[in-house]
Amino acid sequence: MIKPFFSKALSDEEKEIRTEVFVKEQGFVDEFDDADYSSWHLVLFYNDYPIACARFFAIDPETYHIGRVAVRASFRKKKVGTYLMKFVETKIRELGGRWAILSSQLDKKGFYEKCGYHVSSEGEIKYEQGCPHIDMAKLLIKKKGYRSRTQY
Repeated sequence: MIKPFFSKALSDEEKEIRTEVFVKEQGFVDEFDDADYSSWHLVLFYNDYPIACARFFAIDPETYHIGRVAVRASFRKKKVGTYLMKFVETKIRELGGRWAILSSQLDKKGFYEKCGYHVSSEGEIKYEQGCPHIDMAKLLIKKKGYRSRTQY
């Protein structure tokens, strides 16, 4: 059974997953940063084994930035990433967030589109540590009479 664990602190399990995925597999150097200290963190466990993680933090009271989404290689293509995003989005709604934004690695864009995210209005490709990324957003809660947010 998959169980979520939310925390306001970066756990050893999350460090392990992120190091495995981002540092060892993908070659990122600056994996951990100051945002880790002000973020919510989620680790998914399968039978007490940590299999995936993400972090998210408020940009403003209604907008949360999701990042460092990672799934261990042996658990990919099994909907774990989709579960991870659903858990994060539910928590953001509980915290009062209406929007989720993220910077997707370009080759992961299709995954986020399947999760309901859309490329931001700029659609500009940015490079983070040499890896192409694109900004994406998803409206999590609609308000009556609400119009689309122009910057996303």
